[in-house]
Amino acid sequence: MKKSLIALAALAAIGTASAQSAVTISGKLGGSYTANTSNAGVKTSGFNMQDGDVNFTVVEDLGGGLKADVFMGIRLRGREAATDGTVDGIGGRNASVRLSGGFGSVLIGAVSAPSGIVAIGGAGAAGFKGVDDGGELLDAEINSIDVFQYTTPTMMGVSGYVQLVDNIGDTGAGGREALAATPAATVFGLNYANGPIQANADSTSFKANASGTTAQSRVRASASYDLGVARVGFGYQTNNNTTTDVKQMLVGLNVPVNDALSAGINYVTRDTKTTATGATVTNKGYEAGVNYSLSKRTTVAASYRLINEGASAIDQKHTRVRLMHSF
Repeated sequence: MKKSLIALAALAAIGTASAQSAVTISGKLGGSYTANTSNAGVKTSGFNMQDGDVNFTVVEDLGGGLKADVFMGIRLRGREAATDGTVDGIGGRNASVRLSGGFGSVLIGAVSAPSGIVAIGGAGAAGFKGVDDGGELLDAEINSIDVFQYTTPTMMGVSGYVQLVDNIGDTGAGGREALAATPAATVFGLNYANGPIQANADSTSFKANASGTTAQSRVRASASYDLGVARVGFGYQTNNNTTTDVKQMLVGLNVPVNDALSAGINYVTRDTKTTATGATVTNKGYEAGVNYSLSKRTTVAASYRLINEGASAIDQKHTRVRLMHSF
């Protein structure tokens, strides 16, 4: 009897050990002063809270090489136009659950999806307002998507993935569109990370029920290389639909001056060709900035962005100084 009890206790201990989980809470909040001049010549300035969020990550070891993790993000940016006052969890929502193992991983979630060429092609230049937060330069094409994703195991730095996107954009009640019979978009992509090199390429086919976008096909590619003294990046994207062909290019440079100070620049061009007339409008711009770390968690950043719209005689100008704390 004693031996049986000991065996049962041992099995229970093994089961408990194989299903241990860990919860991590992280986030950030930044306060800034911004001064903007629109392409209509209107000037605005003032203090505001930006880039705030709280994230919860739960990781559970299921044993046998399996692992489950859950990610939930809540956007916290002070006073906003949203009716919920201080908490806006609809715009740019993030919530996902993933199961991973030797087979790779499967993920189901609602995730933010800004322009896909900035993260790598922008070379990690920190402290910027963002060249993808509007339609003048790089598209923030999909604000939030409901997605199922399968990612292959990584071999020699290469992994592949396929995404089935159930809806696109934050429209409809609660930030969701109605469910559709077929995916709104299908994405096939490759990632590469090995030593100083990072790269990504993907191809997207949008379906007829993809409301909120007129794109029918999209191809994106980006890469960066760490030279030691600086990181350089490049990104290229094409969007083709029945009315326009849009080509976007990004060049990034990030220079670590010392352990605390870094400086960088992103340069972007965007060509929009109207299919019916063949006319092309070119927008171009750059954003330069510096980032100074007061500690591992607190930074001060300053950035300046200039956008020249081909259809407008007046440039857009954006200046920002920001104090950011992360935890």
